[in-house]
Amino acid sequence: MSRVYEPTDHVVEKSLLPSFEQYQNMHKESLEDPESFWSELANEFYWQTPYQRGNIVSYNFNVDEGRIFVRWLEGSRTNICFNVLDRNVRNGLGERIAFYW
Repeated sequence: MSRVYEPTDHVVEKSLLPSFEQYQNMHKESLEDPESFWSELANEFYWQTPYQRGNIVSYNFNVDEGRIFVRWLEGSRTNICFNVLDRNVRNGLGERIAFYW
């Protein structure tokens, strides 16, 4: 018998993904329409060189079809420090804890 973690009400309330059903729906969307799914998530970030629709993800996992590769947002450029820290300071959150170790 497998055990399943049941989150507390507080964890569910604060979660960006509060139910397993919602997770399953997102997973299904990511497989059925990866272009729209990943574009929606990428839009939440700052891009120095914006990504181009139609160039979100490309991959090959079949050795019979050539070199194995995965490419995400090829040709785009971002700054992770800006996205995770500087943008929050700019938005007035500079006095809040950014990361617990």
